[in-house]
Amino acid sequence: MSGRFILAILSVAMLAIGDVASQEKEPAFPNIVLVLADDMGLDAVSAYHPGMGLKTPAIDRLAQEGMSFTDAHSTSSVCSPTRYSLLTGRYNWRSRLKRGIVSTWGSPLIEDERLTLPEMLRAKGFDTACIGKWHLGWNWPKKGGGTTSNWKEIDFKAAVKGGPVDHGFDAYFGDDVPNWPPYAWRQDDHILGEIDSQMKGHAMIGVSAGPAVKDWDFRAVLAEYGRRASDYVRARVGQPKPFFLFLSLPSPHTPIAPHADFRGKSGISEYADFLLQTDAVVGQLVQALEAAELFEDTLFIFTCDNGTSPKCDFETLEKAGVHLRQNWRGWKADAFEGGHRVPFIVRWPEHVAPGTRCTQTITLADVMATCAEVVGFELAANTAEDSASLLGILNGSKDGPVHEVVVHHSISGHFAVRKGRWKLLLCHGSGGWSPPRENEAKDLGLPPVQLYDLDADPRETTNLHQKHPEIVQQLTQDLRDLVEAGRSTPGPRQENHGGKLSWPGLPWHR
Repeated sequence: MSGRFILAILSVAMLAIGDVASQEKEPAFPNIVLVLADDMGLDAVSAYHPGMGLKTPAIDRLAQEGMSFTDAHSTSSVCSPTRYSLLTGRYNWRSRLKRGIVSTWGSPLIEDERLTLPEMLRAKGFDTACIGKWHLGWNWPKKGGGTTSNWKEIDFKAAVKGGPVDHGFDAYFGDDVPNWPPYAWRQDDHILGEIDSQMKGHAMIGVSAGPAVKDWDFRAVLAEYGRRASDYVRARVGQPKPFFLFLSLPSPHTPIAPHADFRGKSGISEYADFLLQTDAVVGQLVQALEAAELFEDTLFIFTCDNGTSPKCDFETLEKAGVHLRQNWRGWKADAFEGGHRVPFIVRWPEHVAPGTRCTQTITLADVMATCAEVVGFELAANTAEDSASLLGILNGSKDGPVHEVVVHHSISGHFAVRKGRWKLLLCHGSGGWSPPRENEAKDLGLPPVQLYDLDADPRETTNLHQKHPEIVQQLTQDLRDLVEAGRSTPGPRQENHGGKLSWPGLPWHR
């Protein structure tokens, strides 16, 4: 054997060893679990509000072992627009949805070409799964071909496209919006079971009439999600890929339907029972991660899609010592803080110091850029336009605000602009459901703008717009700049979708 041949063999061997070494040096990504509760404001978690009157021990544990944000906000004060922002890193009002929510039989809100959080993570080798509420629209198959928004024309046996598995999730199990038809489980892109019944509408409990499988049980839904999420975690043991689990809870949204194991547990009301069950499902998932020895290798985020709904019956709760609207004005649907200030807790051992708190103003859109930095994904200029990474805050390597300006959005499409201590509302009243509603506020002669100093007046009681017209002007200009730039992060200008931004609350379009 010649020396040249031996050198060639050695060279090949060294290259192979180098390849193995480089593979061994590949970064080990954490598993990522994102839990999104529904209609649960900041005061509904006892870690934030010890005097709220109920205990949420599972969520409190996450705060004790991680970082809790006290000034975190859903990008909208209602469901589906916030979900759009969470999964795309983009304000929902840049999409076609300028106000309200995706309708019962509405088409997909997330644009086909738009990068989503699960698509990004899947590109980095993650297994991705969504369990729970979707509420971002579907392409309902029409009998004979095409799609339809008329449920009487829908072929419920055909594939239903445009949902989670068409936007980056490898697997999906859920029932979409808990109080909307069709009342049936969905597996990936198919309805499970036979749609052969009709659910009667119940206005008092917030249930819409519509097609259903026989004997649909609202009280089984949350428990089933808890079981499915735990099963998913157990199935990941020994798997080579990291995983991303999006557990999108339907609670404590209507219908208020606690499982039999929780009915009466609070001794107060079914809503209080449902809140306790919501916390218990979070605890069940944590226990599954611990049993699988995956909890310490998991980046765990808990948050909510908007503030507490008045369906909770605040008065009954308060008589029993449960205070869910004590610290913030308003509730779900509002431009006031109670509509969009939500719990946001991150637990990630060895990266996030336990028991820490952050007072910076952030939004749920920031999850996208944060996860991108965690996994080393370079976001293109036309993705995640309103998402800022929180990684430096989480690991303590950075200080200072991640956003100069944050935009809030109410159910009626009214804007609020936040900059440091100042908050400008471009509406006469709440912009939502709490009093005064817009028409009532106009009848009362209230001004079309409200300016609050949240440091001195967190409950938004004293309108300072006349005292500080220069701040009103500056925040209005800041909003205009963000709208016209198509983004709130550094980068080239991007296009908004859905036509000219001319709905209520934009004074330069009046």
